[in-house]
Amino acid sequence: MKNLKTLCILLLSLSIISCSSSDDDGGGVTSTAEYKATMTGGPFGDKHTSTLVSYVTNASKGLTIEITDANKNVIIISLNTKGGFDSGVTKIIGEQDEMGNYTDIKLRHYTEGVTYFSNNGSINISSNKPNPSSEGGQLISGSFSLELTSTMGDLVSMTGTFNNILY
Repeated sequence: MKNLKTLCILLLSLSIISCSSSDDDGGGVTSTAEYKATMTGGPFGDKHTSTLVSYVTNASKGLTIEITDANKNVIIISLNTKGGFDSGVTKIIGEQDEMGNYTDIKLRHYTEGVTYFSNNGSINISSNKPNPSSEGGQLISGSFSLELTSTMGDLVSMTGTFNNILY
């Protein structure tokens, strides 16, 4: 009986010790990454919606987010370091930082095989917060509105949002 009592106390102590204050934020569960954009013009017609299938990031020169959408189109969002990545920062398309990196968006249409390059617009960072599931990782969110032109002169308008992108 004494062994059973000791075992119960040990299990209770272990469960208390294993809980921490970091569990108060939902247990460290990361919000789901999201991307949604609307393209108009060129091969996208009157209104095409693009949604996230997968993405990769690279923070070695500013921040680059490479997104593949449901139609296998590739969208590359490049953010220079000018002004940082804090909430409320607006990145201007074509703006260059002191290291020579530009803020821009490239769009590769899968079916047509044509690449579109941003020529004006902006990217607004709405949130940049620590990732509770990855020490040192960040989750960035924002919106964009811009125009892109292909090498053949076709114009595409694009607006959208990205949320909880891990870098």
